[in-house]
Amino acid sequence: MRLMKYPIIAVITVFGFIGKVKAQQTAGQIEAGIRLGLPLGVTGRYYITDRSAAEGIFALYNRTVSLTALYEYHWDLSALTVKGFSWYAGGGAHIGGREIDGTNKFLAGVDGIAGLNYVFSGIPLNLSLDWKPAVHFTTSSELAQFAVSARYIFGQKKLFSKKSL
Repeated sequence: MRLMKYPIIAVITVFGFIGKVKAQQTAGQIEAGIRLGLPLGVTGRYYITDRSAAEGIFALYNRTVSLTALYEYHWDLSALTVKGFSWYAGGGAHIGGREIDGTNKFLAGVDGIAGLNYVFSGIPLNLSLDWKPAVHFTTSSELAQFAVSARYIFGQKKLFSKKSL
């Protein structure tokens, strides 16, 4: 009950601690894999810094083809959960085409993204679960897009020693 008396202090303390934790990814790291959900497709991620990444998604689903570019900021949660666990949020844009009533329509809009990320310590694999709402300029928006992605991490060195686990 005492902590509930000062919730803002608890929030600042937790986020201050998260900000000082070292991320699992490094600048220049490349990941590529599949995205299962909406949109269904292939995904690639390139880390610009230890905390920021650019992600591209090429998707084919529901008579739609699209290309999405996203900027993401990553926060490491290893100190609060398990090693290799983080969350991310960001945004971007997409273009593509969609067949509606037998007619091909141009598709463009803006995207948000927020998700949880897990990097395995012994194998070069990243799993993520995300929510990616898309607001289209030319057709109806898709706000309930959830997916699981599995990505191979190119050139990954062993991230954690057995002593740190």
